[in-house]
Amino acid sequence: MDSSSSKNPQNNGADKEHEVEVEHVDCETIDSRGKRKEADTPCGESSRANKMPKVIVPRSGVWKHYTRTKESRDKCICHYCQKLFSCQTKSGTSNLQKHLQICREYQAHVISQGKNQARIDNEGSVKSSKVSETVFREASNELLVLAELPLSFIESTGWKYFCNKVNLYKPHSRRTATRDIVEMFVKKKEALKRWLYTNQQRVSLTTDIWVSQVTGASYMVVTAHFVDPTWQLKKIILGFKFVMDHKGQTISTVLLECLADWGIQKLFSITVDNATANTSAIRRFHRQFSEVSPDALVLDGNYLHMRCCAHIINLIAKEGLGDLGENVLAIRNAVQYVRSSPHRLNAFEQKVTSGKMTRGSLPLDVKTRWNSTFLMLSRALQFRVAFDKMEAEDRLYNDYFLEVENGVKRQGPPDVIDWNAVEKLKRFLIIFYNSTLVVSASSKVNSYKCYGEIVTIERNLTALANNLDPDLKLKAEDMLHKFLKYWDGMKNVNRMLIIASIIDPRKKMGFANLCFEKLYGKDSIESKEMSASVLDLLTSMFQEYSGRFRVASTQSSQTKQAPSASVQEAQEQMERLKLVVEDFGYERMDSVYKELVAETENEARDELEMYLKEPVENQKLMMGFEFDILGWWKVHRIKFPVLAEMARDLLAMQQWMKADIKFAEKVQTNEQILAEVEMLDKLEKEFESVRIED
Repeated sequence: MDSSSSKNPQNNGADKEHEVEVEHVDCETIDSRGKRKEADTPCGESSRANKMPKVIVPRSGVWKHYTRTKESRDKCICHYCQKLFSCQTKSGTSNLQKHLQICREYQAHVISQGKNQARIDNEGSVKSSKVSETVFREASNELLVLAELPLSFIESTGWKYFCNKVNLYKPHSRRTATRDIVEMFVKKKEALKRWLYTNQQRVSLTTDIWVSQVTGASYMVVTAHFVDPTWQLKKIILGFKFVMDHKGQTISTVLLECLADWGIQKLFSITVDNATANTSAIRRFHRQFSEVSPDALVLDGNYLHMRCCAHIINLIAKEGLGDLGENVLAIRNAVQYVRSSPHRLNAFEQKVTSGKMTRGSLPLDVKTRWNSTFLMLSRALQFRVAFDKMEAEDRLYNDYFLEVENGVKRQGPPDVIDWNAVEKLKRFLIIFYNSTLVVSASSKVNSYKCYGEIVTIERNLTALANNLDPDLKLKAEDMLHKFLKYWDGMKNVNRMLIIASIIDPRKKMGFANLCFEKLYGKDSIESKEMSASVLDLLTSMFQEYSGRFRVASTQSSQTKQAPSASVQEAQEQMERLKLVVEDFGYERMDSVYKELVAETENEARDELEMYLKEPVENQKLMMGFEFDILGWWKVHRIKFPVLAEMARDLLAMQQWMKADIKFAEKVQTNEQILAEVEMLDKLEKEFESVRIED
């Protein structure tokens, strides 16, 4: 084997892909016997023109690591150590393969490709910096699912360019991605089913029917909510089923099929909207699911049906906006005119005397979302004087409202009647808006807050119903009537929401009693009856959970070993001592003291009574931080084991259904939404200024 220390790093061209070899073939003829013989005439230019170069494609994998030199095809250079080797065709490639086994540079390259330097990830665990092709493929499939991308994205030019730019592996095909995603879904579903069956997890359901605007088809989504053993709120979409109709029997059948498919045999509550079909569906479901197991439902399923608080608030707010449709439309058209161009915005800003004006200062609403309409009206009221100046001084502003839209003159400009009507409406909407922010946070536990929000809405509507303004009073009475009708009266609100507020260690029974006094009067008979009935319900629920917890503890204790001989002897000695004391009839002071302690502890031994008698938590939290109720019960689950199991089921109830169709939807405050709009407006202006300079 010939070798040389000379290096030729430039010989890494395209010769390693394929080789072209031209063989000179003598002009021959074939006689009548089939034997070759030389032609009588020499080969001319025509014969040379018919000669085609013979392409020799290397079949050995060793040529991935070597390149033939330009000077001679019998010599090649190693890509790693740059040494020169002989590579005659008749000699084979054995010498090249043997060199790879002893080439240190090649061995280092193999190690660097197989395992890179370790690093610490965001969770604090050590992992390899270089991922394998399997991990890359799995991550690509998860990207398609989490980002809701089309399957064609995996074959797009942009994704291929990105993978090539960052030196990743070659992306797989769309068919492979489809197969992998289905396989991943089946495996994860089976793992979740085994986990739910092993832990005997009790869940709460939320369900709603979604109608496609394009096809008109109806789909029913069923979502399970629960608090896992690590005290984290979890959500699983059990099914997204196509349904033919919205009847109660269909809804009940889909619910039963989803729970049977996942092997769920314990249920706490089902949150649905106020449709009549849902009431009959829950009734049918209750009869059939109660036969699954003895402990399938809590308290015989009497509190299984949970009305969606966010849905009720949404209905009342939309009805309130619908009654003032023309007033709201006039202000919406005025806002739309100001935001339609930078020139109009500048003209409006000159009329503003209270601070600098930007597009984010005056947001435009989304007609299908009443909370965005509330934000638009709230900000427009702050610039009411500027709009009045626009009407008095700007001719283009007035001409805009003279235009015809869909055969009808455009509504506006807003006058005094419009502003006064919207200002009164705002007093109602702000109540519903704040409550919506509380009850619609689907990524956090919120069941312990719902009853307080319900009482807050009722008390404020009652106060507005007693207002001296006749228009305001009439509107408040109408909203209060609808609110009570949706809840079927305050006394018929699902008692589990009240129990959930008692589970909050900062409130306990004191907050519930305060709500009863505000609703029915202090020291009234109704208030006392409500307090007593809720306490009886809490006691019954505690006894039911206590019995189940005792059975689970007995089954776990049976696995423990029998007491040792020394323990048995000590027990026998105590029995003999007890018999002696009883036979002779004298007293032992230590025995009398033990009996006294036992009598005093019996009153406070009950876990529920201990929890209610302890003072409420009064933690001082920093601004922006919220009390972690799941963390509190996680710490105190040893002290209150039965109540902790109750808390897991009570806190898993949800009062928001629409977010189940989307991922990671969060509720934003007024300030957050306006801040984002102003930031986008600032970025747009920066990009426009850069474009003008270019």
